[in-house]
Amino acid sequence: MARPRKELSTVPLTPAMVNWAEALGDAIGRGMLRALNDGMPRLGSTSPSSTALTAGRRRGRPPKVMAGASLVSLDRRCTMEGCSREQRSKGLCSAHYQAERRRQISGSKSA
Repeated sequence: MARPRKELSTVPLTPAMVNWAEALGDAIGRGMLRALNDGMPRLGSTSPSSTALTAGRRRGRPPKVMAGASLVSLDRRCTMEGCSREQRSKGLCSAHYQAERRRQISGSKSA
């Protein structure tokens, strides 16, 4: 069973508590305003801070750092002719696996 709530009107608010609550609210508001103004890049702005936030940022899984294709061992390479990427599923890299999956899906719809 839930415990009964206290009525707020019965809790005495001292002037010190009221001042503290107002000061806390003002501080939170100033912090939010500063974060919105300084932290978010502006559209069309070329300032260094806004371009540093958006430059080079990509969606999805970050790519593996590879100096060359020879880092993937021969038994872990994609089985498609000429592809040197690492296998993900069924002997294919993610690009070839998705292409094969799309081909099979489109073939089953037309049949």
